[in-house]
Amino acid sequence: MQYNDIKNKQVINVCNGSLIGYVVDLQFQPNSYEIEAIYVEPKKTILKRLFPCFFPCEYIKIYVREIENIQGYVILVRYDE
Repeated sequence: MQYNDIKNKQVINVCNGSLIGYVVDLQFQPNSYEIEAIYVEPKKTILKRLFPCFFPCEYIKIYVREIENIQGYVILVRYDE
């Protein structure tokens, strides 16, 4: 699987069925080059979309052990907020 296959996929929490956000980046182990975590940009509110300069970028880090399934355009994770 390549990065292009994973980026911009929807990340869904299986605990409550909510959309967490979209994949924007990956974190690798420096020695083994294995994926350690994915970074997800949460859904933005209208206010954050209109005035992005007032709100810093926030990302959610989801470790690989929390990923349940990768299928189609969706990544299912078990994420406790």
